[in-house]
Amino acid sequence: MTKKLYDNDAYLTEFDATVISCEANSSGSFDLILDQTAFFPMEGGQTPDKGFIDEVQVLDVKLCKDTIIHTVTDKLEIGALVHGKIDWNHRFRNMQMHSGEHIFSGLINRNYGFSNVGFHLSDNSATCDYDGKLTPEQIKEMEFLTNKTIWENHQIIASFPSVDELESLEYRSKGEVDGPVRIVNIVDVDLCACCAPHVSQTGEIGIFKVVSVESYKGGIRVNFLCGERALTDYIRLNELESNLSKSLNSKKSDIMESVEKMKSDIANLEFTNVSLRRERILKQILECEDAVLFLEKEDEDQLRFAVNELLKVKGDIACVLAGDEESGFRIIFEAPVELPSLKAELSNEFCFKGGGKGGSLQGSLKGNVKDIRNALLVNIASLA
Repeated sequence: MTKKLYDNDAYLTEFDATVISCEANSSGSFDLILDQTAFFPMEGGQTPDKGFIDEVQVLDVKLCKDTIIHTVTDKLEIGALVHGKIDWNHRFRNMQMHSGEHIFSGLINRNYGFSNVGFHLSDNSATCDYDGKLTPEQIKEMEFLTNKTIWENHQIIASFPSVDELESLEYRSKGEVDGPVRIVNIVDVDLCACCAPHVSQTGEIGIFKVVSVESYKGGIRVNFLCGERALTDYIRLNELESNLSKSLNSKKSDIMESVEKMKSDIANLEFTNVSLRRERILKQILECEDAVLFLEKEDEDQLRFAVNELLKVKGDIACVLAGDEESGFRIIFEAPVELPSLKAELSNEFCFKGGGKGGSLQGSLKGNVKDIRNALLVNIASLA
């Protein structure tokens, strides 16, 4: 059993311990067990601490029953007295995130009765899953109340109440806990069973920011940031906003107005472009001597438009192809009868891929314009 020093002092960054065992593992690193540790393992949905033991890097920290296993880069001698050092910046950022989550989840539970049924905290993001849905307005309200609680600077105390004391407490918990229950008390705000390190005052969290909300398993998943990570994200967004402002040649406050104008301008240009392309297609149809029309690369809508217009001019049979000899052609062939022989010939001669029903055939093929045209005209003549 490893003594968990972080249980009683989340701010402990250095410690001494004795090596109990250190064995090579299949990944080429070593699994180290100490008699005591300040390294928090991957537990409760949170990633583990980082740092060093003597000069050896800690790659991972896992909890196996009551034993904490440190995955390290080099072997340490059994019985040796070693010195551990926690990566404090990483630890404190996690403390800010996890403490902020307690306040937010506690407020949602108190105001709407929903429970936190899933939590994940990595080095880059944090999510909480709740077993009920909240409106955007309700999320904003909970976000504001969370920050208000942070600013009030409530004390946060972690302890192991006795069995009798525990029975008298109303606390949140994701499930049954084996053995002693560690309670994190945000004074006058929330009580929750939790194994992770937390800050000692809510003011140390700094700020809580909801990043996104999505539906998840009948409830919602909330992505959030706290403290330094929230500040870093704000700096990133502010830089993005500044760059957008410069790119659009507008004030920051007018960015959305500029974007909407740009979208409108693009839509108008696209409409004009489609109209011009259709005018060009209509001109080519009038100049087309037979029922086979080759166009430059066009999308499916324009290809279908061309076929319909060509049918109006040429009668019951029309074929339109769009593309080039290098990359191939898209083809639509329309006739009043079924076209099994045409499909077979195009497949054999021009690697046709596609299909159709009745007298409609569409897909893609490859070949030179002259050969394709001749094959199509021969088939059209046989259908006439």
